Amino acid sequence: MAQEKQPRAKRRKIDPASMLALPGMVLVVLGELAVRLSPSWFPWLSPFGLIYGVGWLMLAVGVVWRVVSFRWIRAAFPTLVLVATWPSFMLVFSLGLGASEIPDDDAWGVLSFNVRRLDEFNWLRGDATRRDLATWLDARQEAVWCLQEFPKNGKSVLQNAGFSWSSPRRRLLQWPNESGPSLVTSLPVVEWETWMFPEDAGRGRVLQADLRTPSGMVRVFNVHLQSLYFSHADYAAVEDGPSRQEGLRLLSLMTQASEARAKQGHILREKMAQSPHPVVLAGDFNDTPMSYTVRQLRQERVRDAFDAGTLGLGGTHIGKVPGIRIDGILVDTSLVVHQQHTHVVVLSDHHPVSAWVSSGVDLD
Repeated sequence: MAQEKQPRAKRRKIDPASMLALPGMVLVVLGELAVRLSPSWFPWLSPFGLIYGVGWLMLAVGVVWRVVSFRWIRAAFPTLVLVATWPSFMLVFSLGLGASEIPDDDAWGVLSFNVRRLDEFNWLRGDATRRDLATWLDARQEAVWCLQEFPKNGKSVLQNAGFSWSSPRRRLLQWPNESGPSLVTSLPVVEWETWMFPEDAGRGRVLQADLRTPSGMVRVFNVHLQSLYFSHADYAAVEDGPSRQEGLRLLSLMTQASEARAKQGHILREKMAQSPHPVVLAGDFNDTPMSYTVRQLRQERVRDAFDAGTLGLGGTHIGKVPGIRIDGILVDTSLVVHQQHTHVVVLSDHHPVSAWVSSGVDLD
């Protein structure tokens, strides 16, 4: 008697929504852990903060796919995750709804810009870049400019390129002896100093100044936190796809830099807490908003001016991967941020960022 054939089990079809939602969920969870756990403890988590936005969007598309496919029960939990992590996503992507009109009485502007040594080594267009940069800066209305990687001879270089230091009168506070963070302002300077982090906290630099602003005394920190110190060959390897050995070495450099910035973030947070005046912290953080370091800086005393930004990612780093925001302005919670802008000009390997703030007090 012939043996009856058992019916074959149907292969489960691959669910396209799950192919987006599940990896997206993993990336979101790892990204949320990356901002809460120090890279000194879990260095491998740091890169997940960098791609947090990608993971969130993958999860969102997967949820929408399930909803329109009438799989509402399977969409329920991922939807709750999206709702719970919405504030984090708003650090990566601005809807442009937080801006307000700039008041005429006590508003003043802050500009942060890594000028990359004023194209000293002709990475872009050399003299033409410097002329364009001088013209662009000359038209700026912000009262405080926080410039990073400003060269020792930067004042004369800009002047030779057509920039005016006298109309309006602008004072330059400069890092001594070499390239570093410098501050340009038309406001009265009460006192200022430059300092570096302790040797075990990496090679970040800080210029701090107490300024008499239309909103009262404000302490401004212009910072350049630990860089990756990639060589041109390293960047080329990232763009072309590194070998296994190169990849491990580059990952090691990234985690070491993350650990250093975490230490620098803790020190800066203590310095801000000690300030007798409201504080503004601006600069090249070399880290994204979804990083442990920037989260430490954001807590308690200051908030990200990006809350008042225009629609979009506000990316500041000019490279193969668009939309990465590693420069920013953090403003004391006692001050009001009216507008924040990322200026899409190619005068460096960074886009400048500006913010307009006030005391929020009606002086009429």
